[in-house]
Amino acid sequence: MAQTRLRLVLIILTAFSFLYFTRISVFKTQDKVQGAENSPAAPYGKSATQTSAKSIRRRVVAVADLHGDLEHALSVFRMAGLLPPYPSVSTDWIGGHDILVSTGDIVDRGDDTIKLYQLFQKMRKESQAAGGRVVNLVGNHEVMNALGDWRYVTQGDIESFGGRTARRAAMSSTGWIGKDWLENYNVTARVPLLPPQHPSLPSGYSPPSASFVHGGITSRYAGIGIDEINRVGRSLLRKGLEDPEPSGRYPHGVTRDEMDLWSEDGPLWYRGYAYNDNDAACKEAHEATQSLGVKHLVMGHTPHFKGFVVRCPSSEILLIDTGISRAYGGEQSALIIDTELTRMMASDGEKAPQEGQIKWRETEVLTALYKGRRPKVIDRLERTLWL
Repeated sequence: MAQTRLRLVLIILTAFSFLYFTRISVFKTQDKVQGAENSPAAPYGKSATQTSAKSIRRRVVAVADLHGDLEHALSVFRMAGLLPPYPSVSTDWIGGHDILVSTGDIVDRGDDTIKLYQLFQKMRKESQAAGGRVVNLVGNHEVMNALGDWRYVTQGDIESFGGRTARRAAMSSTGWIGKDWLENYNVTARVPLLPPQHPSLPSGYSPPSASFVHGGITSRYAGIGIDEINRVGRSLLRKGLEDPEPSGRYPHGVTRDEMDLWSEDGPLWYRGYAYNDNDAACKEAHEATQSLGVKHLVMGHTPHFKGFVVRCPSSEILLIDTGISRAYGGEQSALIIDTELTRMMASDGEKAPQEGQIKWRETEVLTALYKGRRPKVIDRLERTLWL
């Protein structure tokens, strides 16, 4: 009898222990899941274009004003999966076929001008070798520095060059930064969201594109065209870089077109998409996107410290300056435009509009990445195509 009672007690204790520790384990798992919202964000997405017989995919990553802050720039690039994640200190490109677009204002307000431009040179070279691309645009602060307007230059930045004379020499038409601007930077760019020359793209299909600029492209400037905007912008930039005694104002020989481009309604300064009421901004954006042949206008320049500002029914306006630099103390952020074209099976009874056509689905997912937060899907746009 005593042995039977002892066995019964042991069985009860074993069952109680199992339930107790299982309950603790479940609570710990729930705590981990609930706390994930505030945990540091992991590197987002896959690095290379995913391609199969039925699907073609590419990511475009866009970042706005970095303003002299290397540490936060590296944090954003690692978060976006373009550089190895922490604890690695490597700055080797792992973005594969991804496209990185910087909308300008790399310079000013921080001390890391040299290191940031060197980083972009390195990423540009490595991304090209991997089948990707880095697209650099000038902001108003790049042009201000070329013109000699150094109001926002820090003393630490000047010292990193070895003084004002050495800094200006680097930012001249014969200096390494000035030459880099003239050779590799533009005012604006139209970027296809899928590789337009990909051999698996169906005949007759034109990939969607997005427009990138620092300030904003009005419908008037959209009508002028990307090539002309960039021609005028490079001409103004070159004149500033070639000026032996820059004053911070217009350089010698400036033209009316160059002055207009440098005005508050020009693409480097325009803030109407941020400040105008929604109806006016979206009307302007609709006209601009139609002229440019793009789906989105992506721009920096006007900081919104809590996150991206997205306007209009199909996210035609994307304002992505969140004050990344510690000079502002805003959000570390990146915009991801993930586009995929997938071959579909027609449903029962579904017929192609024309004989021989195949059904495709184009999917575009816009995601905001913020440091310390989960990725936030801004918009998901889909359309069905028969090609």
